[in-house]
Amino acid sequence: MRVGISTASLFNRVPTESAFDVLRQMRVDTTEVFLNTFSEYEKPFADALVARKGTINVHSVHALSTQFEPQLFTTNARVRADAENIFKKVCYAGAVLGAKYFTFHGPVRLKDKEYVFDYAKLGDRINQLSEIAQAYGLRISYENVHWTYFNNPDYFRHLKLHCPNLGATLDIKQAMQSGINVYKFLDIMADRLTTVHLCDYNAKGETRIPGQGKFNFEKLFRELDTLNTNVQMFVEVYAQDYRELNELKDSYDFLAKTLIHVNNR
Repeated sequence: MRVGISTASLFNRVPTESAFDVLRQMRVDTTEVFLNTFSEYEKPFADALVARKGTINVHSVHALSTQFEPQLFTTNARVRADAENIFKKVCYAGAVLGAKYFTFHGPVRLKDKEYVFDYAKLGDRINQLSEIAQAYGLRISYENVHWTYFNNPDYFRHLKLHCPNLGATLDIKQAMQSGINVYKFLDIMADRLTTVHLCDYNAKGETRIPGQGKFNFEKLFRELDTLNTNVQMFVEVYAQDYRELNELKDSYDFLAKTLIHVNNR
């Protein structure tokens, strides 16, 4: 297991093209690259990032999913094709950056209603997207997000039966915002887990940087260790969760020390 920082934590603080310089200053050697908008999905931007990343390992690539991922599942052929073209652009960016995974959100829940899913149909479409991603050397890793289809463990429990190559990304804050214990998500993801997004929160459910809330990271790391998984973990917080970049660095150091403590016991 390793700890890094997602460039999503720098959103609205540092431009994507400058994120690698900031990570180097923090002595962070691995990241998930968050691409923020359409211009950042284009080939010239992705190619320029390659020259800037240096020796930093890019584990995964993540897009602003609401811009195109829900449209990947529409029945309108033209809309779906346009969304697929964007998907391929993000896959290309991941490939040239050396990423192994595409962190995926998928369709959103637009209304507060009961959803009845055709898991076989959903699985077929995800398998099609997985084949596209695999052509770029990537594996889709589906993330639990409270405002998407995947806001509860049962969704992934059913879906993975139809998607043998589908990975999973565990997000602590999203589990909390779904009102479901994070370990229920971990239980169903265990054999597919590739990535973990680390964030903290207080008793009011307000997000905080790791180490400034109530979440027990040592317990999580021990649970992950029992899975004997080579999972990659990233600090992924919101810009409002900290004031200065040095706070983000301190949070990363706290997690790194916690992981060392777990590994040494």
